[in-house]
Amino acid sequence: MFSLSVAVVHLPARKDSCTTTYQQKMPQRGALYNATLFVMIFPLLFWRSDAFSETGDATLEVAEAALAKLDATNLDDDWYFSMELVEEDELRIIRSDPHRDKYEKRQLLIVDGVAPDNDRQRKFRESEVKRIDELDPDASGYRYLVDTQTLALIEQRDGYAKLAFVPRIKAMEKSRDRVRGALLLNTQTQQIEEIEISNTGELSPAFSVTVDTYRLLLKFQQEQGENLLQKLESRAVGKAGFMKSFDVLVAATFSDYKRADR
Repeated sequence: MFSLSVAVVHLPARKDSCTTTYQQKMPQRGALYNATLFVMIFPLLFWRSDAFSETGDATLEVAEAALAKLDATNLDDDWYFSMELVEEDELRIIRSDPHRDKYEKRQLLIVDGVAPDNDRQRKFRESEVKRIDELDPDASGYRYLVDTQTLALIEQRDGYAKLAFVPRIKAMEKSRDRVRGALLLNTQTQQIEEIEISNTGELSPAFSVTVDTYRLLLKFQQEQGENLLQKLESRAVGKAGFMKSFDVLVAATFSDYKRADR
């Protein structure tokens, strides 16, 4: 399981005139034609393929199992890894050592090509303590983020399945109806390759803060027999207060994985 806090800490439909014009120009049809068309199309609106339903149910089970497997892997406790973190036009190189103490596992090695000074190291350590102390075991993990009760199969072909879901993000719980998610499942390896979350309307994660655009993208890859996080990208665009606008992009790339000795 990996903390997603880095991704969320920073932070009317109109009538189609073309459609209306087209409908107005359509020739008038007789009552018999309209009735026949209705009889032909109406059953399709409620048609249900048993084969597709059974396939969909099986795919949902595979997706849930893949999420559980992601949660069973604890990057900070089970793996050495490196992380390149880009935030506010600054590149940081972080190395994680699972054998270090709780607050010391992640070490800041480089900031924009040079070693960080003592003050920068202090600030990094303080942010790590805050990140870890604020982790909520009841509101973390991929099975929390992806509400499995809302999973629905959208498309399945060429060895992949795309599923939609309603995400759970603690900071945006009150705006949950305006956030949607999708995951990409490799049905051959039975592993999740991508999870993407975006907003469909304005969000308000905190008092006097509005987010007009929000997107979170997680990519995974196979490493030494495990499906591990490869890339995390988050972007939030909005306003804080009455005047201050923000456009925050956070990108983290994970590499150099090595399994920790038990």
